[in-house]
Amino acid sequence: MPTNGETTRIVIADDHPVVMLGIRALLKERSGMQVIGEASNGRELLAVLASEPCDLLITDFSMPYEDGSGDGLPLLRRVRRDHPRLPIIVLTMVHNAALTRGMLAAEVNGLVAKVAMTKELQLAIGAVMNGRTYICEAMREHVVDWSAQEGPERAAEAVVLSQREAEVVRLYAQGLSVTQIAEQLHRSVKTVSQQKNDAMRKLGITSNTQLFEYARTYGLL
Repeated sequence: MPTNGETTRIVIADDHPVVMLGIRALLKERSGMQVIGEASNGRELLAVLASEPCDLLITDFSMPYEDGSGDGLPLLRRVRRDHPRLPIIVLTMVHNAALTRGMLAAEVNGLVAKVAMTKELQLAIGAVMNGRTYICEAMREHVVDWSAQEGPERAAEAVVLSQREAEVVRLYAQGLSVTQIAEQLHRSVKTVSQQKNDAMRKLGITSNTQLFEYARTYGLL
């Protein structure tokens, strides 16, 4: 991982040139980012990663690989096997719960829907480069149950709040008190307080400052 002041070396992979242009444009908005390699298919990606040391991979999910298919799971597993410590952010148009969970099981660090790339790629980079897992808003519902089924380590990485818990966290981070949130959401103060506490417990958060940072990082503000 780069230390403060150093350049983050990034490899990007997608078989659509327009998407590649979009990724490069977004990365230019963030200081300290350098694209040091590009690939348009799985074979090229493996070759680039083998020859160019990098700090982050941003890759499309559905790229041609060994059998010519667009199923990215075998490629993601191969990348993770060859580069066990490399942070990986996956861009995808897939909105399938099973594939979402499959990507997380392949140990990717971030999932961003292509339709939300402009809004969420920067958030994902910030979270992943600080050692956290990022799941975009459109895909979070797919892993609500999955995180509880995969053991405590995976649950800690891929924890997803319920919609009601996320509402409470968002409003609390905006500066509302528990009483004000209860009034706005038409819930009891006891219920709102419990939902706030449940969210903090799930996230391993012990202070309101940490809760605010979570809300900011994951786009709840």
